[in-house]
Amino acid sequence: MNAKDMLDLLRDMVFEETASHWSDVNLVRRLNIAQNKVTNRVAQSPGAWLVVSTSVTPSSSVITLPSDCAKPLYLEETSSGRPVRWLDGGINYRRVSREAGTSLGTAGSREAYPLQSTIEVNQDSYSTACTLWYQLRPPNLHCGTAASGSGASALVFAADRNLVYVDDYYNNVTVEVVDQTSSIVDIRSTISDYTASTHTAVITGTAAASDTYGTIPRLPEEVHSLIVLEAAVLALLKPSSRIDEKVLQYYLGERKEERKLVDEFLASRVAGGGTAIGDPY
Repeated sequence: MNAKDMLDLLRDMVFEETASHWSDVNLVRRLNIAQNKVTNRVAQSPGAWLVVSTSVTPSSSVITLPSDCAKPLYLEETSSGRPVRWLDGGINYRRVSREAGTSLGTAGSREAYPLQSTIEVNQDSYSTACTLWYQLRPPNLHCGTAASGSGASALVFAADRNLVYVDDYYNNVTVEVVDQTSSIVDIRSTISDYTASTHTAVITGTAAASDTYGTIPRLPEEVHSLIVLEAAVLALLKPSSRIDEKVLQYYLGERKEERKLVDEFLASRVAGGGTAIGDPY
């Protein structure tokens, strides 16, 4: 489900087809808060749904984490396959580990510790190419009406929907573009490059100004409906005389049931979970 469909569905759920109490900007903001909540749920499940890998090369023993890295998980040298283990006890044991390694003749082992947006290998001048496995941080959702300048291989994002002005931020995100005339999705493309200064995404296809579009969450499709339900509850909790307690209670019940279904689905990816292919029920 793309972010534009999510926004339209969310508007139905708060009984406001035309913006009044809830602006599009505020509802998209709630969708992103909801996505963060669901992302935490997915990330803490046992199925490694958000785990990806990339090649990294240390500079003076320091590895800069990818911008979409939420949490580094595992590091190994690419050529030898030798693991670079996390330093037991963290940085407080940095010097203890070095001295023990030298005295015991195990200084060839590799250990590392995280520091803000980097990983530091506990060895001087370490520069061996490594492979890093890490937990992905999905980018914020975005949707709107394509701006002037959209055309062949170019989709110019609307600037009024919580757009992120960071180069390459939307790279590898899938976006759907809806033709303004036919009202059908005529482009579904992965963004290969994003330029923040012009808020332009490079896509496969020809978009037109006034086409609508929405990015698709980098989460399993089966959890997309929970994002909308979480956002609906967040919206309905906004202080207002329009709050209907019965409606709110209904959505709270729906959210509870959907959370249960999502947790069961996420657990099904792990062998022995009882619901994976080949597992006994």
